[in-house]
Amino acid sequence: MRTVRRQLRRGDSCFRALVLMIVSVCAATMGAWVWGSGALLFKKRLVIEMSHHQLSLNGPGASDGVQTPPASAVQSREAIVTTSNKVCPPCPDAKPPPPSVLPMASDPKGMNCSVNGDYLIGCRKDGDEVFMPASFVKKFFDKGVYEFRYSYGSVHPPTPVYEPGGAFLNFYRYFVEVRGMLLCTTASEGVPLAIQWDPAGYFYPITVAQFGLAHHAKGIVNGNPEPKVLSSGDLGPAGWKLPQDGSGSIKVVEEQVKGVTRKVLAFNAPESMTGEGPTFVINSEELALCVSIKMTSPGGGLTIKVKTKKFPVAYLHFTHEDTYMRVDGAHITLGMKQKNFGKWMRLTRDLDVDIIKGFNSAKDHLKQTIEVLEVTLHGRGFIDNMTVAATAHNENLMHAADWLVENQDQKGGWPTSSALDNFEMQLPPGWYSAMGQGQGMSALVRAYNLTGDRKYLESAEKALYLYTVSKIPIGILHLKLGSEEGGVRARFLGQLDWYEEYPTVPTSSFVLNGFIFSMMGLYDVMKTSEGEPQRLAEKLWDSGMRSLKFMLGMYDTGAGTLYDLRHVINHEPPNRARWDYHVTHIALIHEMAIVDGDPIFWEAWARWKGYLKGIRSHHN
Repeated sequence: MRTVRRQLRRGDSCFRALVLMIVSVCAATMGAWVWGSGALLFKKRLVIEMSHHQLSLNGPGASDGVQTPPASAVQSREAIVTTSNKVCPPCPDAKPPPPSVLPMASDPKGMNCSVNGDYLIGCRKDGDEVFMPASFVKKFFDKGVYEFRYSYGSVHPPTPVYEPGGAFLNFYRYFVEVRGMLLCTTASEGVPLAIQWDPAGYFYPITVAQFGLAHHAKGIVNGNPEPKVLSSGDLGPAGWKLPQDGSGSIKVVEEQVKGVTRKVLAFNAPESMTGEGPTFVINSEELALCVSIKMTSPGGGLTIKVKTKKFPVAYLHFTHEDTYMRVDGAHITLGMKQKNFGKWMRLTRDLDVDIIKGFNSAKDHLKQTIEVLEVTLHGRGFIDNMTVAATAHNENLMHAADWLVENQDQKGGWPTSSALDNFEMQLPPGWYSAMGQGQGMSALVRAYNLTGDRKYLESAEKALYLYTVSKIPIGILHLKLGSEEGGVRARFLGQLDWYEEYPTVPTSSFVLNGFIFSMMGLYDVMKTSEGEPQRLAEKLWDSGMRSLKFMLGMYDTGAGTLYDLRHVINHEPPNRARWDYHVTHIALIHEMAIVDGDPIFWEAWARWKGYLKGIRSHHN
């Protein structure tokens, strides 16, 4: 009996041990489950709390003025929640925040602010306001000025009164010749050479005209300094130094210069562009050097020695090579072209621009040339009127105006030799631009006002013709919509005249800034010419103004402006104007308000300026 009881007690103990073990396992499982759920709930609550109380520095604020974390930051936190049982390796480029920027635990108002969802900085919350450390904020600003902007556009208003002989809009701020889409300012023509659509280089009438207009405006706003004459019909006060081996000579002679007999300098030296020759020492920090030259030997030319930031000594060579620009180490060669051999040429050089373009040393106009040292002559030829100054604005305007006169075709236009072919539009070589016509006319009118030479005004008057010609080829629609094909005039809905910057066929783009620039050219001719050209310019102006007033509202998005109307014509997505084009629209519409006075322009001008500061139109 005792044995039976002992076995029962042993079985009861085993049973209890088994029950205890099962209960322990269940308790452990239940505890793990409860703890995991609590952690999950805690993490979800943490995400909610962070979304309400933390700030993101990488996006616009919510409607109540409190900024919310960026999507990337929220996604990363959700990833933590959904992978609570996994351990992810740290990102290779993740950098933990410095402990010093986090709030002190003892600070009751301390809070963390998320920067791009990458790291946190310590901030303070006082009521509804959040304050960030100045040591962090100042890194985003220059010179200690805390300037916040809704856009990167800045409005620089034109002069209060517009005159055809005055500064063109705010072009005094333009530095055309250092643009990245330009190869150089050529020695053969004295105007910029474009490479945007053809790396071999071509002359873009819009760029040529803007080059002249910008220099003319700078001359009016900033002044035209009196140049220092180095040598003109004499050996100059400092004189020319000859090679010690007697291999060069220079003397005063009489020569025909543009039909006038005058005293100039004749020189004779070896043709090697790296050899010695008659040399004029300048040592000037003024970098606009101008000289007239005529070569009578096929080799040789002129070398300008300068001191730059990149090279202690660099050389600019001007020869009659058929090249626009060639660079070899510290030597830059600019070709005056064989076609100009034996002719008088006027070289107007901003030496700093030549250095910037030759050595590709700056995307913007960051001064690279420290000093012009000397000029050396090679080969045989004549030189005259060598000067140096801080700037040569009027001479550059005349280079642009002379190019426009010499390259105007029988239709009065300036065709672009390069085709335009991108995903947005296509135009074959030889296309005209209303913007090119208008800005060309504006440059020519200013050259006429500066010199009184009627050839410039007559060239501007000839440019009116393409405004009267439809851009639609007759063969496409079998209709004669203009006097002939190939002009710059389009018709919006078949009723309103529009002067096209890009006269694409069969559909139009109706680019706003190009149209208004073309209108400015019409205005300049209308206010300067007389007789039939004046009446034609006025007729074209009136027709264009009617279209602009009717269509202006179509370019207003309520938050910015549109570049063109292809979304109306071709049912493409709206082509919003980026901020620098929006600023151009503001300047142009301001000019229209000044010359026309219609309240529609003043109201649009004020509204469009507001868009730059985050002001939006009302919504329903």
